[in-house]
Amino acid sequence: MKKELLEGLSEEQIEKLKACKNNEEILKAAKEEGVELNDEQLSAVSGGSACEEVNCPRCGSSDTEMIDETFYSNPVYKCHGCGCQWTDRNKEVR
Repeated sequence: MKKELLEGLSEEQIEKLKACKNNEEILKAAKEEGVELNDEQLSAVSGGSACEEVNCPRCGSSDTEMIDETFYSNPVYKCHGCGCQWTDRNKEVR
């Protein structure tokens, strides 16, 4: 997990937010904790690419980024190494 995205949150708060089932629950729990989450932080605790290193399905490189966060449930990633683009849901290579 990219800890810098979750600066200011305690480990206990992060675990509470990760236990939530959807973004609405995460936002409600965060509000109860007195925490305001930005989009990147929401993605980090709800399973977006900010949570963990994502390796390219084509070349295996970890030099990747999420290029479309429109739908957190199916983000689009890009590899800086080979240029491959894919979705997290089923690793479709474009």
